[in-house]
Amino acid sequence: MTRAKIIAGILALMAALGLTGYTIIKKSDVKSPLPRELYSVTKVIDGDTIIVETDTSVRLIGVDAPEQGACFAASSTAYLTSLLGGKNVRLEKDISGEDEYGRLLRYIILPSGDERTNETLINEKLIRDGYAKRQQSPPDNRYRDLFATVEEEAKNANRGIWNACPEETTTNAEREVDTPPPSPECIIKGNISEKGYGKIYLLPGCDNYTNAKIDTRKGEMYFCTETDAKKAGFKKADNCPR
Repeated sequence: MTRAKIIAGILALMAALGLTGYTIIKKSDVKSPLPRELYSVTKVIDGDTIIVETDTSVRLIGVDAPEQGACFAASSTAYLTSLLGGKNVRLEKDISGEDEYGRLLRYIILPSGDERTNETLINEKLIRDGYAKRQQSPPDNRYRDLFATVEEEAKNANRGIWNACPEETTTNAEREVDTPPPSPECIIKGNISEKGYGKIYLLPGCDNYTNAKIDTRKGEMYFCTETDAKKAGFKKADNCPR
């Protein structure tokens, strides 16, 4: 065995033992990053569902467009078609993989093709421009606050569906039934947040206590003590006095 081979063998052994400051990595251990795959949109079904080139149905997370035949449905579908028809898009997963119908649940990203221009989050754009309402989609809450903000903006600006279909756009908060407390001693409000913050309870003196509605149809309730609220899985609201 030549001297060079002996030295190479010693260095290899030292590297494997971590004695040289670097480690030999087996080829099979290297984790290559997945490429950014683009999918061609072959069909727009309606304002919140598309088909991509693999004949896969994709449902946009957090978006609730009008059903076919409903007010503004045709406009919503046409708008999504104008945005995505024949385009290549990225599909971004959150927590859930698919819905009960086997459709992929995804955020749709439209690349700009220009480094100086931001990509477009299609889910957000539909809501911002008034072609769809937001839909609570736990546990897929990555853009929950963004969608809530742009929906409020669209509503205040009277855009799209908010102008064309006032009878169809009653918000969840407006549909809530405000159930009174069962007794004067049990006035701690157990509220389930529409913005995805979970089950919280509010005491008199907490911010928003007066405005919070208790709709028992949704599982909301009153409690007599904080202990009872905690046992039921509710946590104290952050905006309550400490």
